[in-house]
This record gives sequence, structure tokens and C-alpha cells, in this order.
Amino acid sequence: MSAPALHPQTAEAAVSTPSRRREFFLDIFAMNSFSWAIAVPIELLLAGMSWQEHLKVRLLAVIFNTVIARPFSLYRNLIINRFGGGGPVNTYLVDTFVFLSFQFPLYLSNMVLGGADWAEIATASLTFILIAGALGRPYGIYLDWLRRLWINRRPLIEPRALA
Repeated sequence: MSAPALHPQTAEAAVSTPSRRREFFLDIFAMNSFSWAIAVPIELLLAGMSWQEHLKVRLLAVIFNTVIARPFSLYRNLIINRFGGGGPVNTYLVDTFVFLSFQFPLYLSNMVLGGADWAEIATASLTFILIAGALGRPYGIYLDWLRRLWINRRPLIEPRALA
């Protein structure tokens, strides 16, 4: 009779651990793959960084992205649960706000630590800010798509609100 008291873990809690682990790794994969795909044209083409600078910045980004991927997703979940669900324009604005408010300070720090000069940092940062409106929602769509694919989880924002 004392066994249940020693092991209060329910079947639901046992099922949630693998799910949380999958979400953790999914968040890391999503953040790193999306970041690298977006950074190539910004850093190499627009900012004029060398391949060596780009690889150094991207390798630092892998470390940063791995550390912040799950907190970013939790932050996104919190903001969407509080302010999301008001239609396509609201969805776009919420994802854009989440992406910019969380990612820009980190991107700026990464550029500084990666050794980019001030002109490259200014160009890349201004470009990042200008296109954040074009990145926030696509990342949200990408993340929700991966969640449906890998962990069979419903998206936080329904597909009809993808616009």
C-alpha cells in the first residue's frame, strides 16, 4: 500500500516525459535550422562577411540557439496563449513581436562575440530588424509544422490563421 506513495508518478506524467524530451530536441533543431537558413543571405550577401566570419558567427549561434531554443518556445507559447488567436493579422503581429523581442538582442550579442566589425554589425542588425516582420510568422509556421510532424501536436495557432 505504501508503493503508490513512494512513486506518485501517474501514467500521464510518465507519458509526458518523452513528449517533453521530443519537444526539447525539436525546439533545438527548429531554431538552428531556421537560423542558419536565414543567416546565409543576411551575413554573406548583405553584410559582406567573409566565409570565415560567417562560420565563426554561425558556430557561436549553434551554441546560443541550442541554449535558448526551449526558452524561446516557452516564451512564444506564453505570449500566444495570452495574446494570440485574434485572426491572421494578430497572429502575424504576435509572432513578429515574439521573434524580434527575443531574438534581436541575442543576434546582436552573437555578432559582437563573433568578431564582426561595427559596420557589419550595423548592416546585419538593421537588416535583421527590417526583415523580422518577414521572419517571425514563418518561424512560427515552421515550428508548428515540425511539432505536428515530429510529436503529433496541434499547432498553437490554427492553420487557417497562417496568413
